Amino acid sequence: MSNNTIMKQIGLFLIFWVAPFILSKTVAQVPDSLELFENITDIEKLIQQRGDQSSPLGIAPAVSQQKNIYKKSSAATVGVPLDSLYHRKANGTLQLPDNLYDPGSLSGLTLRDTLFYNPLFLPMIFTGKMLPPDLSFYPPKESNLYKGLLIPQEKTFAPDLRHAAFINKTRRDFYMEYPDRVKLSVFHLDSLPSSSKDNDVIETFNPFRELISTETSYSLNAPQVEGVEIKRKYWINSGEHSLQLSQSYFSPNWHKGGTSNVNIINNHIIRMNYRKERIRFNNTFEWRLSVFTAPDDSIRKFRIGEDLLRYYGDFGVDAFNKHWSYSVNLDVKSQLFNNYLTNSNELRSAFLAPLYVNGGIGLKYNLDKRSEQVRHRRTRLDLHLAPISFNFRYIGNDKVNVTRYGIEEGKTHTIDFGSTVTANFIYDFNRYITWNSQLKYFTSYEKVEAELENTLNMALTNAFSTRFYLNLRFDDSVPPDPKYHFLQVTELLSFGLNYKW
Repeated sequence: MSNNTIMKQIGLFLIFWVAPFILSKTVAQVPDSLELFENITDIEKLIQQRGDQSSPLGIAPAVSQQKNIYKKSSAATVGVPLDSLYHRKANGTLQLPDNLYDPGSLSGLTLRDTLFYNPLFLPMIFTGKMLPPDLSFYPPKESNLYKGLLIPQEKTFAPDLRHAAFINKTRRDFYMEYPDRVKLSVFHLDSLPSSSKDNDVIETFNPFRELISTETSYSLNAPQVEGVEIKRKYWINSGEHSLQLSQSYFSPNWHKGGTSNVNIINNHIIRMNYRKERIRFNNTFEWRLSVFTAPDDSIRKFRIGEDLLRYYGDFGVDAFNKHWSYSVNLDVKSQLFNNYLTNSNELRSAFLAPLYVNGGIGLKYNLDKRSEQVRHRRTRLDLHLAPISFNFRYIGNDKVNVTRYGIEEGKTHTIDFGSTVTANFIYDFNRYITWNSQLKYFTSYEKVEAELENTLNMALTNAFSTRFYLNLRFDDSVPPDPKYHFLQVTELLSFGLNYKW
């Protein structure tokens, strides 16, 4: 055996015996890869390891001192380099300097202080947003939204928006393809803050509101206005007033007298009606006065023609159906001024001479119907049936002849009991022509008193109108006239001013 062979065998023997000791020390200096990854990502463990420092929150010493340590010992910077330069909060995040964009400020950055993540690799949580934001039931328009822009699309947020849209689409596809793998929902996260609505964000974070507030002292908020409670109105008031010139005719036996002539008529009607639930209370006040010249009267130049002072009221409670009600009515009529015979000082009528009072208890029928074919055509009917009623007459002036009004000589009043039928019919042909008819029929089963008033009002404008008035009266309790017997007639044609409210 040669000397070279002996030297090779001695060298191999030394290598096999010495190499294990050298390799064991070298391998011991290289940590396990899994343990290294846990040390890098476990932020809570790193905070606990630095809990023995002087700060209760684990904050490193001052920056100047840390820089000195970093210069003296390079071994200290290998472990946690940024902790040697900046403060770390209790939750593990670093408090970076203001000059973040200085190239030297982030020197020594390692994987320990950086967190990279992709939303697609996070746990899937169902958010409830299954429909795409650009959902439309119309075909998309083929147009380039970015045409004409001065800034290239790559230098805007367009790539980030496309990436976010891709992530949302991938999540929706995962919800539909693998619903059994989605274990959590946003409804299970109690600490999740609620998202604000668009209106709240606009009202709260409106920059134009702040700009305007600096220019004016007026508040942009809604003014504080005190609320007003609107109460229901149960009383309804209305009225009619007219002043007209007329031509009239009176029969010789008209119960109040009169002379056919041209006269001036003043007419006023005021209505006050109450309605609440099933109860109603209607009131009507009317005053008609006509003054005419008396050329055939040698004593006076002017005379009183028609003088009517009237009150009509009815109180009712709804009964069956929507048109019928239990009702009590009262009709009172008299006059204001004295009326004399022609060429005589004999008093024919005066205030409370005569006085007519009629009242009854019964049922009332009400109808109010509008036409569906003709505009402004309307039919209104109030029919009162009083099987129990009374009719009272009174003469309150000693100079008035009581027998003219069906009262016995030596008495001032009379009262009869019987039944009364009262009807008020209003028919609107159109907006300008109205026919009003009022009927009163009383019978004591021995004598009859009936009166029918008809008024045709033809409005030329809101202020001018022509009116035709015809009144028929029948009373068999007074002495009969040779020509008209128990029938009394008055007619009136007028033109003048008219006002309603």
